[in-house]
Amino acid sequence: MSVGFIDADGLLSGGLGIVDFFKGLLPEDQAPQGTTVNIKVGISRIGDDVNNLGGKFSAVYGFNILNEFIGQANGQKVAEGDSVTFTIDQSSPGEQASFVGISNAADATCISWIAVGQRDDTPGGAWTGDIGAECLQRWHVGNQKAGKFKDSNVDYIPRCTWVDSDYTDGTVSAAMKFRTSAYGENVQDTVGNNDHCAFTIFGKDDGSIAGQLAKRSDFDRPEWIINRLITSDISSQLAKELCYSNTSWGPDFIGADGYFCEMSKKKLLPLCSTEDVNGCIEYDATEKTILKRSTIARCEVKSVHKSYETITHNSNSS
Repeated sequence: MSVGFIDADGLLSGGLGIVDFFKGLLPEDQAPQGTTVNIKVGISRIGDDVNNLGGKFSAVYGFNILNEFIGQANGQKVAEGDSVTFTIDQSSPGEQASFVGISNAADATCISWIAVGQRDDTPGGAWTGDIGAECLQRWHVGNQKAGKFKDSNVDYIPRCTWVDSDYTDGTVSAAMKFRTSAYGENVQDTVGNNDHCAFTIFGKDDGSIAGQLAKRSDFDRPEWIINRLITSDISSQLAKELCYSNTSWGPDFIGADGYFCEMSKKKLLPLCSTEDVNGCIEYDATEKTILKRSTIARCEVKSVHKSYETITHNSNSS
């Protein structure tokens, strides 16, 4: 089967633009009848068992062109890197969900993308985590391929946007809602007018959104974030970008640019292989540690800077 694409809104060099989104990621019809919504997850919360990476969406909501509620799909669990498909239970299955809402339960989940398929075969749409990242939401580097860059054969891997109803984790939003066509058939206009953020709203409550954009709050980072490190050899995933962003949030990160971002302090340190300087760091994958190199009395000393329980590697080859 040949691979097809639809236009979507994603991160290009210098800002958001049009990318080729895999058409095969759009959900297929299934019972009950109504609009189908497929959500792909990047990073999910780690429980007591470091291999238990599940999260849970509370519900998915559909609204018509007048922004009137037309139905919802009940919550489902999803594992890290997995996708889950919802079918909105509508009294009129063919009525278009012009707006789609997503609410998350008390497990922090990082959304890579959301694909919407309309029951009447009119164009759907694809919302990506790059949009949330550009619209003042908490984000982290993604690890899920969603398509290709238009002018090359390079994989398009969007960032992921955090949602979580557990307020103690300090995630900005528990729910989101977006206009389907703005990131589908009208995406050219959305990008051309720089309206990426105009058609998505976020809310703090775990339910159907009725409010305004949430303000950012600062909270202590939970243990499951503190004890995790992500490394990447994907050229577009840079520790500098993550560290210099006011809205990025998540585990510590070693980027393809050869830098380490200590997320609790937003402190950027070079790998010794990148810059052979005093205070550079080395990464020991076997021991799951970050070593800091320093010179004391003309002697080189390596000390453990941080230790981790879980390490995840993002790669184009995976």
